[in-house]
Amino acid sequence: MKNTLASLLMLATALPALAADPAPAQSTYRWVDEKGQTQYSDRPPPQSIKKFEERRLQPNRGDAQLPFVTRKAASDFPVTLYTGRECGKPCEEGRNLLTKRGVPFTETRLETTDDVAAFKARFNKDPVAPTLTVGKEMETGYAAAAWDRLLNDAGYPAAKR
Repeated sequence: MKNTLASLLMLATALPALAADPAPAQSTYRWVDEKGQTQYSDRPPPQSIKKFEERRLQPNRGDAQLPFVTRKAASDFPVTLYTGRECGKPCEEGRNLLTKRGVPFTETRLETTDDVAAFKARFNKDPVAPTLTVGKEMETGYAAAAWDRLLNDAGYPAAKR
């Protein structure tokens, strides 16, 4: 009985700590297999597949728990962060700015020639990492003031100090 009670007490004290620990971002992969069927997975495709798309997804923060103004801004003006393999500190600072403000965003990595071509086709310009899109507005390169202006204009709440 004492052992069970002690186990329950340890579990009860550990659960809040586990719930508060944010889940790391995950990658998802999309590719077309040898039979022409589109495949989606949280694991990289087989080595025989040379052309695939990788997306880093932010953990599910429980959109219902986000403030209404954030949910509304995200619905009206979705945010995408375009990063690259060699981006380094500017991409990290951009990611941190979005996270600090509590902005839900999708991260798209521009690593292959197909990624770059898709970016050029969509935006009619050469990619610069990082690039932030908020709805139809775009800011290339990391500049905190410019990124904050885009997010403010879209209705995202300011960062909590």
